[in-house]
Amino acid sequence: MAKHDLSREELFALVWERPTSEIATELGISDVAVGKLCEKLQVPKPPRGYWARMEAGQTPRRPALKAFREELEAKRKSRIQARTAGQFTELQLKFVNAALDELRKRGVEHHVDTSRLRHVLHLDQDVAAQVLLWIQSQAQKWAQNGRVGVNWGPSVRTSVGKLVERLMLLARPQLLTFETEGKRHSFSAPGPVVFVRWTSELQTRIATLAAIARDQNLSHVVQPLSAADHAWSSNHLYQPEADFIVNSYLCISPEAAWIEWYRRSWREENQPERHSTSKIKLRDVMPIDFLDGEEDRVLPPAIAEAKVKPYQARLQALDEAERIHEMITNAAYAMDRSVPDEVLAMADRIWFGAERPFRAARDAFAHIETDLERWEQQIEAERSQLAQAVLGVRPGDIIVSQQNGAFVRISAESVSLYSTDKHVTFLLSGRRFRKDGTLGKMNETMSFVVDRVQNDESQR
Repeated sequence: MAKHDLSREELFALVWERPTSEIATELGISDVAVGKLCEKLQVPKPPRGYWARMEAGQTPRRPALKAFREELEAKRKSRIQARTAGQFTELQLKFVNAALDELRKRGVEHHVDTSRLRHVLHLDQDVAAQVLLWIQSQAQKWAQNGRVGVNWGPSVRTSVGKLVERLMLLARPQLLTFETEGKRHSFSAPGPVVFVRWTSELQTRIATLAAIARDQNLSHVVQPLSAADHAWSSNHLYQPEADFIVNSYLCISPEAAWIEWYRRSWREENQPERHSTSKIKLRDVMPIDFLDGEEDRVLPPAIAEAKVKPYQARLQALDEAERIHEMITNAAYAMDRSVPDEVLAMADRIWFGAERPFRAARDAFAHIETDLERWEQQIEAERSQLAQAVLGVRPGDIIVSQQNGAFVRISAESVSLYSTDKHVTFLLSGRRFRKDGTLGKMNETMSFVVDRVQNDESQR
């Protein structure tokens, strides 16, 4: 009997009928593994001396098997439901295999054995994200042109919708960038750039809001951006010195999403500043056509405001480290080139003999080169860590933005920043997704520039 086949009741009966060593031999596992299994299933084990008392003819009291704690029972049931819900139907497998074939044709290596593909967990996050992009845009076309041998109708659409929901739970979520519209100063944005992690829960919520706007003939509906779980995954990028409170609202129309935000004035008599970001079409960033807009999840309490936190102190420390590194680098290389080796060797022989201090100094500077390279790598790592902390972006994230009016999606491979006295430039680089949703081979860099303002007015 395998240990995975044992029910909690059967394990309880075994450990109170025979010693642990005999049970371990029968199950083909160690005594320690039996103990861990009892701990996992909350099965009480006999106390020390129990079997000696049994051999002496006594009948020690055997405790009753108590029920699971409620939270563990709920967790166990949810795992069973997840395993069952994650299994593909034969119809859904046709669409998944069609998407995987398209990825393979375009040179995307996914290492998925389609002959054994039965469960959503057989796909990794990145492959699931690309499969999802293909299915949300091509599923109906595949059915209509015969690419997938089914007749498109309500039942097929419902099945594909269930498939989309399963893929959304696994696929790596996209990180959308909303840039504030309005008059630009130089080449930098006039207001915060808002980064929102497009989680499956948020997409379900958006589908509900879009359905409300569509059914009620509304231009759009508004959801406080700081409400629900995605509040913890939204970041506002602004000037390093900025430290203020904003009220941000996610606006949803039947076709698009954008953000409106209000910044409080430091003068109580002044009205809050109102700004709006660019709009992003819902069909470009989520499977809106396959989400029914129903939501039975309980939302956590809303958070009314978002905080734009300053990162000037950390940025200034980075600037100072770079300045010192540049100074040491210039000094080292200038001294290294200032006097030819022949002149140093002659001076050593004439004035110092065998001690040769000039040559020793030059050899010491040669060792500094290794330290300079290491310091440069550490500074670059600090740049990346600071940029990730400010933007809320990590390598591997799928970033979506509108660059010069074009819709761009990349898989971030590097995150960094560079600063001058006037600007801070954040750079996100990685491979660009093709229009069909597959990850291409071309590299793309997204840049976000914010001003550095030093006057007292900007810090209030």
